[in-house]
Amino acid sequence: MNKVTVEVLYPEFCNLYGDSGNILYLLKKLSLSGVEYDVAETSIFDKPEFVKKEKRVDFLYLGPCTERQQETVLKALAPYREELLERTQKSDDGEKITLITGNSFELLGKNVVRADGSEFECMNFWDSTAKRFSRLRYNEYCEGESDGIKIIGFKNQLSHSYGETPSPFLKISKGSGVNPDSKAEGFRENGFIATYLIGPILPTNPEFSNHLLKKMVPWAEIAELPFEKQAFLNKIEDNRE
Repeated sequence: MNKVTVEVLYPEFCNLYGDSGNILYLLKKLSLSGVEYDVAETSIFDKPEFVKKEKRVDFLYLGPCTERQQETVLKALAPYREELLERTQKSDDGEKITLITGNSFELLGKNVVRADGSEFECMNFWDSTAKRFSRLRYNEYCEGESDGIKIIGFKNQLSHSYGETPSPFLKISKGSGVNPDSKAEGFRENGFIATYLIGPILPTNPEFSNHLLKKMVPWAEIAELPFEKQAFLNKIEDNRE
């Protein structure tokens, strides 16, 4: 039986909004599905496992951080831009999944403009600018679709993104995309997903999570957790206008 490797980047910083629950949920699903795994928690001071390439990293995760910490995270990750970009390519031996959530999505764009008008350059995967607007955070419930699967999530952010974001992750049907005038949300290329949505997104969306797991471990039968589908439906009902 194949063993998979899960890597969590910079958990000492990128752990807001309960999004660490993405990994707890993922590991529970893998365990119940009979899939053996290793977990690497990579500190801001360490070279990531996906860069070392001593072993295949099947699932790479980077969660949201504070705005003050964004530049610290960027400084740590930017030297590995090309290795990260490689993970957007299709894999023939089970999909390598990358999930980036919350404001860490912005680090892949061109730059971030602070509320005072100053700015810092980002990794330039695409030509978009994140603009911070005030101390008052933008909170929103969103619904969208990816691969024909309905996905829900939440936003708590101090900025919006403007400009080109190719290959959107979601077409939004309720709420907004990367900014209030857009219905395109996030980025997706093969198994690489970056999104503003928090939630955490994996336990909030069990059908989508199963879909990702089937791509990552096609030889396994993915187990379901009790009440996960009903919890998804309850969240939709709770957020009806």
